[in-house]
Amino acid sequence: MLFVLVGLIIVIVFIVAYGTWMRKRTFGAIDESEKRRVELMNRPIAKELSKIKQLNMAGDTETKFDKWHKDWDTIMSQSLPGIEETLFNAEELTEKYRFHKAELLIKEVNKKMDTIEKHIKEILSELNIIVESETKNREDVTPIKEIVHQIKKDIITKRSQFGRTLSVLESSIKETEDKLRKYESETENGNYLDARQILISVRKDADQLDDQIKRVPELYRDLEKTIPDQIRELRQGEQEMNEKGYLLVHLQMNSQLEEAEKHRQLLVTAVDHLELDEADEGLKGVHEQLDWLYAQLEREVVSRRRLQEITPPIEEHLDRVEGKIKQLNDETENIRDSYHITDEDLKMQRDLSKSFQKLENTFTESQGNENEEPFSVIFTKLERLKKELTDMETVADEFNAKIKALRKDEMNARQQIQQLKRQLFETKQVILKSNLPGVPGSFAAALQKAGEQLKSVYRKLDDKPLNMAIVQTLLDHAGEDIDDVFHQAEKLVDTAKFAEEMIQYGNRYRTDNPEIDQALKTAEQYFRNYDYQASVETAVRAVEKKEPKILKRAELFADRQA
Repeated sequence: MLFVLVGLIIVIVFIVAYGTWMRKRTFGAIDESEKRRVELMNRPIAKELSKIKQLNMAGDTETKFDKWHKDWDTIMSQSLPGIEETLFNAEELTEKYRFHKAELLIKEVNKKMDTIEKHIKEILSELNIIVESETKNREDVTPIKEIVHQIKKDIITKRSQFGRTLSVLESSIKETEDKLRKYESETENGNYLDARQILISVRKDADQLDDQIKRVPELYRDLEKTIPDQIRELRQGEQEMNEKGYLLVHLQMNSQLEEAEKHRQLLVTAVDHLELDEADEGLKGVHEQLDWLYAQLEREVVSRRRLQEITPPIEEHLDRVEGKIKQLNDETENIRDSYHITDEDLKMQRDLSKSFQKLENTFTESQGNENEEPFSVIFTKLERLKKELTDMETVADEFNAKIKALRKDEMNARQQIQQLKRQLFETKQVILKSNLPGVPGSFAAALQKAGEQLKSVYRKLDDKPLNMAIVQTLLDHAGEDIDDVFHQAEKLVDTAKFAEEMIQYGNRYRTDNPEIDQALKTAEQYFRNYDYQASVETAVRAVEKKEPKILKRAELFADRQA
């Protein structure tokens, strides 16, 4: 029973607490809705609507004002009071703890206020559009009228410059003025939005007309004066240059100028129809075509002048190169029996003569083609010929230097042979002066090989024709062998001398040490057999038994020999 009582008390407490919380929450929502209602009611809509009264209250403006005023009155007299009454009912329901119905009424109220707020925004937006349109119209109309007035004035005072476009331009300015009058009518009738669109259209038309009256005279002047003058000037220039001996057939001047004239006429028609952008673009092409023809005529004049300047130097250059090639051919023929010339070099020499003949023929033909080819073409050929002639002269000079070098190389080879011969003689003298009992077989063979190498160079120098490449190769090998044998001789003499010293030094220990005596006898036997290195090594090992420091001396000697 106690538990049931406690549970009942808990349920009662929970219900009371929940009811209190829901009551507070619902009253809060009602207060928020009421604040919003009051805020909507205090919106300065009437003040905003009063701005319209300063405008012409007619037409569309008057219609919209009446509608907005009526809508606002409905909101103030019906919608907002109805919302107030609904909120009062919600309060009563809340006092009776009928929270669900109260919340439904609050939601309904907020939805209605959302609709009211949206409608207010639409009213203010439309109102501002009208006010701003009137303001912009008032600001823009005067400058636009001034532009239209100036355009009309220019059309009247400069009518002769507009050619066949005059009637179209006059019709356009009249239409623009009609639009301005329509604008003023709409403004007086309170149709500011329509007036705004008309004024924007007038501004666009005025800008287009202003652009047209500025461009049309320039285009007509270019198409009916400048270009015809240039076409006549080019025809006259072509005739004068033909009379002076210029060949201009390759330019096809007549067909090019006829094409330019046809294009010009089409562009005049485009201007007549006020297709100015197309006319501008086409005019650029005509100018580029005529400028190209001017440049080509100028090129022919400059080419003729430069031909007169470069022809004498090229003639002199041809004579100089011809002389060098003839000298080269004579030199080559003279030395072919004495010196070997590679097939590659002989082919180059023959090709050089053939290439020169072609260049000479090209030059000769160019001098006789002045009435058959444009001067620019002849000049281009001679410029290329000039470069090829310079390259040919370089090749001829290099080949000539190579031919002359053969004799010089032979003289140098003979001088080197004499030097090597002296070096070989000095090698033999080193051996003779050392009083050695003999030399090892390997050294004798190397000495003999070096002598044979030198003799083979001698024999090769007597060949006809002389191949200096082979001679130089043999000479290099002989030089290496003689240098090698000379160093071997020096080393051999030094080794023999050191062997004698070691044997003599070890003699002091012979009587006291039979082992040293026997080793020294072996070293002497090596010495008599010309194996001086073995003699040194044997003598050093023998003496080392008594004097270990002697090994240091032997190492120093070995380092010197290395």
